[in-house]
Amino acid sequence: MLTLPIRNSLIFSAIVLGVLANLHLGLSLNLESNARRLSEPSRYVLPSADTIAIATLNHRAAAADVVWINALLYGADRFTRRQSAEEATDYANTIIDLDPQFKPVYMWHHATRTQSSSRVTYDDIAAANAILKRGLQTFPDEWKFAQAIVTNHIGQRYTRTPEEHLADMEEAYTYARLGSEMEGAPDDMMMLATSFQRRLAKARAVVNGDDPDEAQLEASPAEIAYLMKGYFAATDPARQQFMLRQLYELGAGAELVARIETYRREFEREHQRRAYLPPDVFTLSEPGLYRAPGTLEAAGDF
Repeated sequence: MLTLPIRNSLIFSAIVLGVLANLHLGLSLNLESNARRLSEPSRYVLPSADTIAIATLNHRAAAADVVWINALLYGADRFTRRQSAEEATDYANTIIDLDPQFKPVYMWHHATRTQSSSRVTYDDIAAANAILKRGLQTFPDEWKFAQAIVTNHIGQRYTRTPEEHLADMEEAYTYARLGSEMEGAPDDMMMLATSFQRRLAKARAVVNGDDPDEAQLEASPAEIAYLMKGYFAATDPARQQFMLRQLYELGAGAELVARIETYRREFEREHQRRAYLPPDVFTLSEPGLYRAPGTLEAAGDF
């Protein structure tokens, strides 16, 4: 059993060590803060992951949760104000450095960088895709990350040189093809892959100054089948019109007309056999079995 003087000495030593540890931690955080403010004055948000890990006695997952709460508040504020959210990348990288398995942060960062402001820049897309690629390193079978990388290259309005556009198309095609091969990926990932294969061929032809490879500009049978299925299953007129235009652009208009005529004949044959039933019964039992006359005409000229 320890004597009283020894116990007092141990208690005093523990207090001194605790004070020194707190002073060391405070000094480390202060130095880190000052260093990052000097090196990145416009982008300082929070200390590095290593410094935070030290401050939390290496409870990295718990520290990631704390940073995550602040990240959500920051993202909500930026979205409400409709302002760019560049600092979201600092939050995301810090959380991932602390806990790479923190899965929600990857898509949160993607949404925050690309949807907080109506003026999306190339830097926003590049930062969003960089974090998504980090996510694929930890979750190699997550097709949603690959899909997000691809869709980030759709419909953007910022200016790119032909060489930069080619690099964008190469990235989009690479991840569309990768995502289409992942388990559980939807059929439209395959359609995205073939679509960006054509865009890639056109972009490469522009850079090289030659004609694109005709074989690479043709839609695959699987893509045509997917669009056909989407057209006949669509209940939203706008989506049906979109599918229709896509089919005509891919040169599948004649095949679509033939398919519609086949469905129409089947409808008429079945309706004659059961004339006492209203037509809607057949369309409910077999979506796409019958399309009202004028559907193609309403789509306009192609």
